[in-house]
Amino acid sequence: MNSLSCKLNLPLGPSLRDASLEAELQARLDEGHRLYVIGDVHGHLATFRALLHRLNLGPEDRVVCLGDMIDRGPNSAGLVAMLRSHPQIICLKGNHEQMAVQSVQMDGTFEAWQPWMQRGGKSTYGSYIVQAEGDLWQAKRRMVDDFMWLDALPTQIVLDHIRLVHAGYDPRMPLDTQGEKELLWIRKEWFHHEGAVDPARTVFFGHTTTTKLGDTAGEVARCQTLLADGRPAWVGVDVGAYNHVSPGLAAIDVSTFRVVKQPTLRCDRWFERINTRKNTKKNAVWKGDENLREAEVALSFGLKALTNSAKKPRGSTLRVQRELEEIGVVFPPEAAPHPPLGGYRVFKRAAQRAKEAAVPRGPTGFRVYQRSNVKRQENAKARQRLSGVS
Repeated sequence: MNSLSCKLNLPLGPSLRDASLEAELQARLDEGHRLYVIGDVHGHLATFRALLHRLNLGPEDRVVCLGDMIDRGPNSAGLVAMLRSHPQIICLKGNHEQMAVQSVQMDGTFEAWQPWMQRGGKSTYGSYIVQAEGDLWQAKRRMVDDFMWLDALPTQIVLDHIRLVHAGYDPRMPLDTQGEKELLWIRKEWFHHEGAVDPARTVFFGHTTTTKLGDTAGEVARCQTLLADGRPAWVGVDVGAYNHVSPGLAAIDVSTFRVVKQPTLRCDRWFERINTRKNTKKNAVWKGDENLREAEVALSFGLKALTNSAKKPRGSTLRVQRELEEIGVVFPPEAAPHPPLGGYRVFKRAAQRAKEAAVPRGPTGFRVYQRSNVKRQENAKARQRLSGVS
């Protein structure tokens, strides 16, 4: 175990493949449809949605996420919900999913596994509590259901010309004998190996950011070793959704090797919001307050994020407030020392606003008819008779 990046006491099992899924994907490739692979998303839901929009998928195209969909980022719960419901997305299990699954007990209850919580799981836990609007029972129920789905995901996909896996393969072992220990956790022994582990297939993997593979931040990495048909022996797709130089996500077409990149959106740049390092150099590594290495939703198990969101007025609320101000109803700021009864006050319009309100606002949709002289004379006689009676 020490030769790999996993030093935890995890119950690691054998490799899991889905033969029907592999047959379907191969048939789609044979028919000329596109198949994209995406590296570690890590809960950056908004950026992931933006990348999917850039791909402009056809109805028969497919996307494979290479594991580590959860942890670190701001909305793992929302991302899992999207992945489970999207008909064109297939997912592999990563090492972060493997750690999260340890929180599901044998009796079906949820008990947060501390090694997972210390390695990015707090943000996932917090995002489920936010999704459940603070209902801890509901959050745990959803986590158990989602984590059981994550546990059943395949650990690799093997097609005619490609292999898809989260971490890689151990070149010292036969490919068919490798399990979760190698496929989900291996690092240096895999990408430092000179040569191709599979002479017939290019291996697409995530897990290790491409900056560690010798490439610049934000770029897809390609092995210098080539297969007989000229394709690289492996392709690293984890460009770093939260790296400190060029954060983003990347998708690569397994047939054409065309890369589509999406920079991490501002709403997902939690690493910049928590950065406390004073160094302003471009390549300076960010450092979170109290060594925080995940999104702010991890603080207080998401309750702090719920409190902050409750303080922000929604767009519909702001529109209603503007309309009320037009008729003279004003809501005081929260800092007001003595807010009026009912939470609002009524004020008199200024003279200028009263003049503006009196000015007609354009042509009307009706006509004005003048009364005839005969009708006016009859009305005048009627008034005279009434005055004489009185």
